[in-house]
Amino acid sequence: MVELLQIRLRDSALPVIGLESISPLMNKAVIEAFIKLHEKGLIYQGSYLVNWSPNLQTAVSDLEVEYSEEPGALYHIKYRVAGQSDFLTVATTRPETLFGDVAIAVNPKDDRYSKFIGKMAVVPMTYGRHVPIIADRHVDKDFGTGVLKISPGHDHNDYYLARKLGLPILNVMNKDGTLNEVAGLYCGLDQFEARKKLWSELEETGLAVKKESHTLRVPRSQRGGEIIEPLVSKQWFVTMEPLAEKALRAVEKGELTIMPERFEKIYNHWLSNIKDWCISRQLWWGHHIPVWYVLGKNCEEDYIVAKNADEALERAREKYGKNVEIYQDPDVLDTWFSSALWPFSTLGWPDVSAEDFRKFYPTTMLETGHDILFFWVARMIMMGIEFTGTVPFSYVYLHGLIRDSQGRKMSKTLGNVIDPLDTIKEFGTDALRFTISLGTAGQDLNLSTERLTANKAFTNKLWNAGKFVLQNLPSQTDVSAWEAIMDCKFDKEESVSRLPLPECWVVSKLHVLIDMVTTSYDKFFFGDVGRETYDFFWSDFADW
Repeated sequence: MVELLQIRLRDSALPVIGLESISPLMNKAVIEAFIKLHEKGLIYQGSYLVNWSPNLQTAVSDLEVEYSEEPGALYHIKYRVAGQSDFLTVATTRPETLFGDVAIAVNPKDDRYSKFIGKMAVVPMTYGRHVPIIADRHVDKDFGTGVLKISPGHDHNDYYLARKLGLPILNVMNKDGTLNEVAGLYCGLDQFEARKKLWSELEETGLAVKKESHTLRVPRSQRGGEIIEPLVSKQWFVTMEPLAEKALRAVEKGELTIMPERFEKIYNHWLSNIKDWCISRQLWWGHHIPVWYVLGKNCEEDYIVAKNADEALERAREKYGKNVEIYQDPDVLDTWFSSALWPFSTLGWPDVSAEDFRKFYPTTMLETGHDILFFWVARMIMMGIEFTGTVPFSYVYLHGLIRDSQGRKMSKTLGNVIDPLDTIKEFGTDALRFTISLGTAGQDLNLSTERLTANKAFTNKLWNAGKFVLQNLPSQTDVSAWEAIMDCKFDKEESVSRLPLPECWVVSKLHVLIDMVTTSYDKFFFGDVGRETYDFFWSDFADW
């Protein structure tokens, strides 16, 4: 489909050359990159809170999570202070996670609750389980009741707070989104069923205070739209800070220019606040993680990173003897891991003597959409510097996204997806290309029938003008006429001055256009090139 579209759009002077991201060439590069990063201590394994997709049964990266504001509820629940008749009322949007509570937090400057700090609270519906009442300045006194339940197994903010304070982490969810044995009698229930049942039973026991409408910020998978669950899971990670520092310096030193300029600030902010990258995925398709475990040994300590199973087995035998069994890590790598290596892995790396690598790396410019600045561009820059010592390109040109006529993102759900091949059939390749070329760097373009119709008329006018000129040229056999034409140098003032006044005028307008277009190209203002050409042709050349 993509190749057919490229051919129909005629968007390259070169033949379309494709390379599968799962090809042997790419796999060799991926394994080499993983091993090198691991040897430097930049890849590690551990159980941490990740974004989990219950539908896909895999971890997803922060960048693959989109937040939407949706109607929900805020549940006010009583927690009894242990050994007293007092209660603290907690406001939460997720009551079903109370089985994973490890503390109750209040702001140290909140006079309403200062006397309870250091005491214990009883978690409802847990047969009397006690948790400490602690103080933390990050608790918002004005949200809900000002009392926060800490459930680090199911909330990113709670997780970081728990790790800072050395609190335990309880996980109450299974990987399919149902509650596990920690939830007691609620085990096996879907989280939304559990929420409904729990609230009903809290009402019966007198621990439910009230339920009020509240707008929720819901994390959803960019890919499938399902709700993403924060979940503690054993995964592989890349330590990003050392890589990000080099990528930041590349822009700082002028080795890399990002256009439009405003995206440099966004790039710098993201890299300056970067988190470690979860690179493992629980999927069946992708580059397998080149890690093998020794049967019967501790997986966290006795694993082997190797290029293939034979090499892994040889190393295992050297350490544990001949009668050893190994098995490969079942996870695959995030697809963006291999994509991050694209500028040089496609050219033969890790063989730096490969002809294509020596000839084409680094390149001059990357042109791509602003929506994958972090997914892809920043990671290519980091990996390029790490493995080759230089940025993979000197310029990054970020174009906008194509949206529908109302400015909405195209999606199957909205039914507003525009098929470019259908558009070409109706309006022609030139009209579509010209319409898209009028976009401004970094700004989204609303694609409408009206725009396409107007630009179809323009391209038709262009074709007709071209035909008219060709029809009025001398015949091929009229040598003297052609010599006179070729003798007229339009960039020479004396040649132009010999022309009739109308022709002299239009040639002067042409020179103004050439100057403007050249300046626009030099500044990468490609949309201006289209608009300036349109204005010259429609208002000057074809209008007199």
